[in-house]
Amino acid sequence: MHAPPSEPAQPGGRRCRRPPRPRREGDLRPTDVAGSFFLCGTAFLAAAALAGIVEAVSPWPWGRWLALHLAFVGGVSQLVLGASQFFAGAFLATDPPPRNLVRAQIASWNLGAVLLALAIPAGLSAAIWPAVGLLLAALGLWSAAVVAMWRRSLRRSPWAVAWYCSATLFLGLGMVAGSLLAHGTPWPHGDLLGAHMALNLGGWFGASIVGTLHTFFPSLTQSRLRFPRLQSGAYLAWVAGVAALAVGYAWGLDPLALGGWLALCGGALALLVNVAGCLREAVGPLSLPARLVGFAQPFLLAALALATVTAFDRGPAEALSGSTRAALGTLLVAGWIGLTVIGALLHLLAVVIRVRGGFAARMPAPRPLPDSALTLAAAVGIAAVALTQELGAGQWHAVAKLLLTAAYAGLAARVAVLAAGLLRRARPSL
Repeated sequence: MHAPPSEPAQPGGRRCRRPPRPRREGDLRPTDVAGSFFLCGTAFLAAAALAGIVEAVSPWPWGRWLALHLAFVGGVSQLVLGASQFFAGAFLATDPPPRNLVRAQIASWNLGAVLLALAIPAGLSAAIWPAVGLLLAALGLWSAAVVAMWRRSLRRSPWAVAWYCSATLFLGLGMVAGSLLAHGTPWPHGDLLGAHMALNLGGWFGASIVGTLHTFFPSLTQSRLRFPRLQSGAYLAWVAGVAALAVGYAWGLDPLALGGWLALCGGALALLVNVAGCLREAVGPLSLPARLVGFAQPFLLAALALATVTAFDRGPAEALSGSTRAALGTLLVAGWIGLTVIGALLHLLAVVIRVRGGFAARMPAPRPLPDSALTLAAAVGIAAVALTQELGAGQWHAVAKLLLTAAYAGLAARVAVLAAGLLRRARPSL
């Protein structure tokens, strides 16, 4: 991921600082980092799906929590950790982090995720802090990896790390709040669970996804960021919104929480303007990943608008735990995070297979009709499930869930095929 030695000055004052170091035999490649995290994350997502099926067939008290933990902590979070280092290396035009640093990240994160999955349902409170410690250690190692890439980078790109560093800080705080909740620690100041959700969903997943899309979506659509100056506004609005939500919920400061919801809406709107601009300037037919990621972003704004209206109408507490909670969760988790993550995973797995296979394999060709049908089925299913949850239309809710399940099954099958191809033909080496 080196820039040419003669690269001219980049927009925004970024310049090559020194010629690239020649790659040595056995050096870690960017696809090694991304592929290793992606394989581990995909395994956790499969385990989460299995846990969800077991919970649906034979419910038990911790079944839903376990499925969510496996999906978000073990699965999506590892995808974010791997993708962030992959993209940061590309933005900074530098080599991946040292091999031992990446190995330590993967080992710490996976051990922590598994230990926490065992400790909480089994009531092993003594094991919760060690599990959280392993996850925090992995974040510390991730930070060291980003610093290492930054120090030897060929060009400066502040946005390459600003979003990710903010997201990691929020996640660390969210883990501490989650640990207090798991131990049943009294918190008389306000709603600690609300703060935990704001830090994890809005801070960790939100900042990582919104930040990445400012560069990733233009590459998906073979276009450019239509309004690059909006990124600074989106960043400030998003980070301030998450911080205001976390503090507002944790200490019961309703005006601050309301301001946080409004700020997040502003950040989401700024992102959506650029996404729409990329779609307008897209070259050729859109790939399935581009369609999925593009369709996902309106669900973010819809979810935040619903939460904001509810917070102003009934109070901030109702936005997260009131009657709109189910619809909000569907729009955010199944709609925004789900479609964005699956779209990104489909694209990046294909990239890893192509690069590691010596460019012998081609990227999946766009298939406008089936790709459009699958994307539309997922989008309609998400909207229908959220709408029937909000309106209480039980007779249609089952139909909407069936459509959404079928669409996600089709998408999961696409991911499984690529993951199998990665294991069979282009297994990453750490």
